[in-house]
Amino acid sequence: MLSSMSSLSEETQCSLCLDVFTDPVSTPCGHNFCKICLNKCWDNSQTCSCPYCKETFKQRPDLKINTTLRELVDHCKKKSLEKTTEVLCDFCEERKLKALKSCLVCQSSYCETHLEPHLRVTRLKKHKLMDPVSNLEDYICQKHERPLDLFCRDDQTCVCSICSVKDHKNHNTVPIEEESQEKKTELMKTQKDVQLMIQNRIKKIQDIKHSAEVRKINTEKEKAVRVELFTDLIRSIERHQTELLEMMEEQQKAAEKQEQELIEELEQEITELKMRNTELEQLSHTEDHLHLLQIHSSLCSSTNTRNWPEISMKTHESLETLRRALTQLKDTIDEKLTLTVSTELKWMQQYAVDVTLDPDTAHPKLIPV
Repeated sequence: MLSSMSSLSEETQCSLCLDVFTDPVSTPCGHNFCKICLNKCWDNSQTCSCPYCKETFKQRPDLKINTTLRELVDHCKKKSLEKTTEVLCDFCEERKLKALKSCLVCQSSYCETHLEPHLRVTRLKKHKLMDPVSNLEDYICQKHERPLDLFCRDDQTCVCSICSVKDHKNHNTVPIEEESQEKKTELMKTQKDVQLMIQNRIKKIQDIKHSAEVRKINTEKEKAVRVELFTDLIRSIERHQTELLEMMEEQQKAAEKQEQELIEELEQEITELKMRNTELEQLSHTEDHLHLLQIHSSLCSSTNTRNWPEISMKTHESLETLRRALTQLKDTIDEKLTLTVSTELKWMQQYAVDVTLDPDTAHPKLIPV
């Protein structure tokens, strides 16, 4: 840490190391510390809390450099260095002593001894004294060589007394001390606004991270629900597939049984027809005319058999079984879809709000008659 500088205000000093901020960071509660000091404090603690107000944070904040505060610290350091630069008395001849004050009217710096006339002589007492600076020319009007002790609000520039009655005549001019005080007030307000913006953005980051965590948890839950849903659908498809295949197998076995019975019946008829054919062959060569005439009618009468041409066999299964299985599967999917839509509607209803339409601006069809 940098060594303490008494010229810097408390707002630019870390309350942990009591030195000027180095890489200042802001906590969500709005307090500022050196980044390395705060990290060291939290590294040595089981909880993350503000060292100033003791507010505890659920998660360790992601510390970002407060660039506005860092610029303010750098500005204060620069001013402090300017003030600490040793200004010597312009009137000491041999050994130059350190100047105590600078006079904007005389445009010179004085040690304690040579400053005495400015504190005693009435005319000199009216001169404008200030803390010693080495760049006195920056405080003097280059045109009139007078102190820049006024501020022109119309032109937003520092002017001298002669400028105010010439180039800036009839302009709104005020002492630079008054304008400086107002500008400081504006700067303080701007700083508060900036700090508030920082706090809001830090909070927004925490909100985003929290939302990301919630979304991650919800996503894992939703993934489990979706896996269960599609697992049920896959099981349902596999079950319907198994039932369909078993049914087709049963139908196949029934068809094979029927075919086998028909074949056996045909073979039996073939055997009987062969026997009859043999008898007819024998009778066609018999010389026993009486016997032929006696059995002729029985052999020539039609046999009591099936009308086989009208009997046909299926070469493929009917699509009715498949259609029924797919219909059952569709009913299952429709049931799951209905349940999903119902769940989504319940989720949307938690954000439902009553809306009152402005009859002067809303579309006429949206306004009830």
